[in-house]
Amino acid sequence: MFKLFIWDLDNTVVGSSRLLWGAFRWVAEHFAQRLMSPREIVSLYGPPEDVVIEQIVGKEKKEEALQAFYKFYEQEHDRLVTLFPGVLDILSFLRAKGVKQALFTSKGRKSAYITLERLHIGHHFDFVLCGDEVERAKPYPNGVIRILQHFGVHPQEVLYVGDSPLDAQAAHDAGVAFALALWDSFHQSEAQSIKAEYVFATPEAMFLWVREMYGGENNGVL
Repeated sequence: MFKLFIWDLDNTVVGSSRLLWGAFRWVAEHFAQRLMSPREIVSLYGPPEDVVIEQIVGKEKKEEALQAFYKFYEQEHDRLVTLFPGVLDILSFLRAKGVKQALFTSKGRKSAYITLERLHIGHHFDFVLCGDEVERAKPYPNGVIRILQHFGVHPQEVLYVGDSPLDAQAAHDAGVAFALALWDSFHQSEAQSIKAEYVFATPEAMFLWVREMYGGENNGVL
C-alpha cells in the first residue's frame, strides 16, 4: 500500500481547462494580437503561468499581461472551474486511513491558492508545492523529489495521480508509480501512449480501487 498520494490539481482534482484556456487566449489576443487554440496553449504547459505568458507576449509585456491574466482568472474562476466531488471522497477516505496527501501543481502559488481558497479544498492536503517553487518544472522530477524529501518516504511508497504526460514523466523520473486520471483529461486520445501503472476513467473507479486496497480497519500506514 502507498503511504503518500501526490495529486496534480488541474483536470485531476478540479476541472479548469475552460478557465486556463480562456485566460491564456485572452492574454494572447490582447497583448500579442495572436489567436491560440487550446492545443497550442496546452503545448506550453509545464512551467508556471508567468513563464508561459512570457513565451506568448515577450519580456516587455510580461508583467502587464500577467496581471491581466490574474484578473481574468479571479473574475471567471467560479463560473469556469468545476470541483470533482468523487476526488474529495477519495482524499477524505485516505486521510481517515492515515495516508498523507500532497498537491503538486504547475500553477504559480498565486493562481493555485485562488483555486484552493475559492473551492475550500486546501485543508485536504498536508503539503502543497507550486510550479514557481521548484528549480525545474514538470516534466522534470524536481518537485516530486522535494515532496518525497519533505515526507521522508521512499519512491516505492508513493503514488502520483495526474492527467498528462508531464505528470507521468515527473513521477517516473523520480521513481514513483503513476496513476493516469482520465475523467477530465485533454490527453484522453493519447492515453495509450502515456506510461501508467494505473488508469482510471472516473473518480468512482479510482475510489473503488482505493477502497479495495485500504478497506476494512485502519491499516496503520504512517
